[in-house]
Amino acid sequence: MLAVGFLFIVTSAQREEINRQVEQRLFDTAIVLRSHVTDLVADVLDKEGDEESVSQAKAELQALIVQLATETQMRLTITDDEGVVLAESERDPKTVLNHANRPELREASKTGKGVATRESPTVHLDMYYLALKMKSSKGRSAFVRVAVELDTINERVDTVRRSLWLLALLFGAIATALTYALVGRIINPLAQLTDRAQAIASGIDQAPVQVRSHDEVGLLAEAFNQMQSELGRRFRQLREKNEQMSTVLSSMDEGIIAIDMDERIVLANDASKTLLNFATANEVGRPLLEAVRSRPLYELVQKCLESGGPEQTEFESICQVRRDLAVRATCLPGDPANGVVMVLHNITELRRLENLRQEFVANVSHELKTPLASIKAYAETLRLGAMSDPENNLKFVDRIEEQAERLHQLILDMLQIARVESGEEAFEITDVSVNKVVDTCFNHNTDAAQRKEIQLVVEPPPSPILVYADEDGLTTILDNLIGNAIKYTPEKGRVTVRWWQEQDQMLLEVQDTGIGIAPEHHTRVFERFYRADKARSRELGGTGLGLSIVKHLCQAFGGSVKLCSKPGEGSTFQVRLPLS
Repeated sequence: MLAVGFLFIVTSAQREEINRQVEQRLFDTAIVLRSHVTDLVADVLDKEGDEESVSQAKAELQALIVQLATETQMRLTITDDEGVVLAESERDPKTVLNHANRPELREASKTGKGVATRESPTVHLDMYYLALKMKSSKGRSAFVRVAVELDTINERVDTVRRSLWLLALLFGAIATALTYALVGRIINPLAQLTDRAQAIASGIDQAPVQVRSHDEVGLLAEAFNQMQSELGRRFRQLREKNEQMSTVLSSMDEGIIAIDMDERIVLANDASKTLLNFATANEVGRPLLEAVRSRPLYELVQKCLESGGPEQTEFESICQVRRDLAVRATCLPGDPANGVVMVLHNITELRRLENLRQEFVANVSHELKTPLASIKAYAETLRLGAMSDPENNLKFVDRIEEQAERLHQLILDMLQIARVESGEEAFEITDVSVNKVVDTCFNHNTDAAQRKEIQLVVEPPPSPILVYADEDGLTTILDNLIGNAIKYTPEKGRVTVRWWQEQDQMLLEVQDTGIGIAPEHHTRVFERFYRADKARSRELGGTGLGLSIVKHLCQAFGGSVKLCSKPGEGSTFQVRLPLS
C-alpha cells in the first residue's frame, strides 16, 4: 500500500512537472512568435483603411504562422483585441469564429498572459492554450496564442507512468522475494506455534514444533515444545483422575453433592439425583434450592456455613418414592469456606428393618404370650383343685398339650423362616416331581379335610411335570397353602389343586371356596405374623408365619407366589417355579 501511494504521489508530481515544462515551452514559443509577427500585426492593424495593404499583410502573416506552426508542431493563432482571428495555422482565418470569449484571451487582456485547457471548438480537440498580449503603434492590442494537443502531453505522462509502474513492480517483486526469504524464517515458525497453541486450546494433541534455528524463535519453539509436553502430561493425569473420580462417584450408593460459596451446585453424582429427584435436567451451576427443592437440605447447608463445622440431619425426601435420608455436610477448605460437600445415605431400608424388628418383637411376644398364658391358667386351675375333678382334669390337660403344641409349632416356624431368610437353610436343589409332592400333601391333609367335610380336588396336567427345587421345601409350600385353604374354608367347601406348564415355568394353584381376603390385605398377607382376620386366625390355631415361609421358599427356588381373592368368593394362591 505504501508503494502504491508513493507511486501515485510521484506520478502526480511528474504530471505537474510535465505540465510546467509544456507551459514553459508554450511561453517561450509565444515570446518568439510575438517577436516575429509584431511588425506584420502592426501593418494589419495600422492599415485598416487600405484593403489591399491589409490583405497583403494578412497573407504574409498567415504564411508566417503556417511555417512556424510546421516547424514547432504547434497550433498558432493571432487575434486582434476584438477577437477577430488575423492568422490561424489550422484553418482559414476567414472561416474561424470570433475568439473574444476564449478564456485564455480574456485572461491575457487583463494580465498580459492567459492559460487554459479545454476542447477547441475549431478543431474539436483537447488543447493546452497560452496567450500573450501585444500592442501596435496606434494603441490597439493583439494576442499571440500558442496551443498544443493534450494527447501529446498525456502520452508523455503515460510513458513516464508506465516506466514508474514497471520499476515499482520490479522493485516490489524483488522486495517481496526478499521479505519472504528474510521474514519467512520468523513468520513460518510463529505460524506453526500459533496453530499448535490453538490446537492445544481446543484439546487436540499435536506433534512437537520442528526447530530449525537456534535464534530467539528457535529458543521460543523449544520452550513451547517443553510446555506442550508438560501440559499433555498434566492433562492426561487430570483426565485419568477425573475418570477415576467419575467412576467412583457413579458407582457409589451414597449421594454426593458439592456446592460453592454462592450455594450453586458444582457436582452431583447419579445416586444423589435418584435419591432427591432433581427438578432440573442440568443441575450444575444452578442454586441448590432450585434444583433440589428440599428445605431441610437447604437449612443444613446454611447451618454448616454458619458454624464452619460438620453438620448432619435426617429427613424424608419429597418425591414419588418415599425415602428416609441421612445427610452429613462438611465445609470445603478456606476462610471463609469455599462451599459445602454433602454425603447422603439412604436409610429407608434400615428404618424399615428397624420397624420390622420392632413389629417382629411385638408380634413374637404377643404370639408367645397367648399359649403361655393359657398353659399357666390351665396348670394353675389343676393345682387349685381341678386335678381331683375326674370330669374336667383330662380336659384341662388336653388344653395344656394343645397350647404346648401350638407353641412348639410357632417356634419351629420361626426357626425355619429365620434359616430361609439368612440363607442358612441347606436346600438340595434337584428335579422334583410335582405329582409326587401333591400326593404326599394330599395324604397329610386328608384327615383335616374330612373333619370339615371339605372336598379335596386334584386337577393334574396330561403329563407329569418336573421342577427345579428342593422336595422338602416344595412340600412345605404346598402343605401350608392346602392347610390354610382348609382352615379358612367353611364346612362342606371345596379345595382344588391344579398345575400346568407355561413356557419355562410351572404354575401351581391352590383354590378354595373360603371366606376370601379383602384387596387391602393382599400386599401384606405374606408378611410375618400378619393376619387379615386376627381373631379368626388365632381361633383356628394359625401362627401367622405360614405364608411368609411360602414366599421366602419360592424366592429361594427362583420363583414367586401371588394371591387373587375377593371377600366371600374364596382365594387362589398361584406359585411359579422354574422347570427342570
